Amino acid sequence: MTLVSTRLVPELQYYFNKFVSSSTMNKGMFPIPAPLRIEYFDENRSFIRMLFDDSWKYITYWYKYKLVDSKGSWPLEVQTRLNIYPTSGQYYECVDSTDTTGVNLFLLQPDDFLLLDRLSHFRRHPEHSSISDIEYSLLTTNLSKLIFIYLCLKIDGDYHLYDNTTLISDPNSPLECCYEAYVSENVFDFISVKNVVLE
Repeated sequence: MTLVSTRLVPELQYYFNKFVSSSTMNKGMFPIPAPLRIEYFDENRSFIRMLFDDSWKYITYWYKYKLVDSKGSWPLEVQTRLNIYPTSGQYYECVDSTDTTGVNLFLLQPDDFLLLDRLSHFRRHPEHSSISDIEYSLLTTNLSKLIFIYLCLKIDGDYHLYDNTTLISDPNSPLECCYEAYVSENVFDFISVKNVVLE
């Protein structure tokens, strides 16, 4: 298997580790990522945190990342991991929109921002959330489709758009793959609780 990237985005590693560790359906399907300490980004408002964190409380989220060149400032766990790739290892830190060194590392598109905004609202006000004005078939990115499916499930108890035999995520996108695992787990939990009979 060819290594696609040696970039490390700590929120993705931390929140996916947390998700897989508590997963019912997916526990045996994914290797659990190495743990990182939450202290490194406890007050971080990364959109990745918002994707996975049911207790999200912030109005705004951050989506820009900057490369941290100084290896001496990397958390110890990160140094240990990335020193396996001493010439290509890269560590990215999430920054707010005022930081001019930050870039849209995940190449988020307008549809992604539209659904991330709705997700932010849902996390804070689930009883006053809606996506009825958004047409799923017009969404242009995999991430926006996955967020839409998640919100359909959480707001309306509707999971008919999710077909777990055909993946939505791009296998070359770790973010999409991790988030689809999270969405599928939520669908599984919903079906299990409701005792839905699958045809």
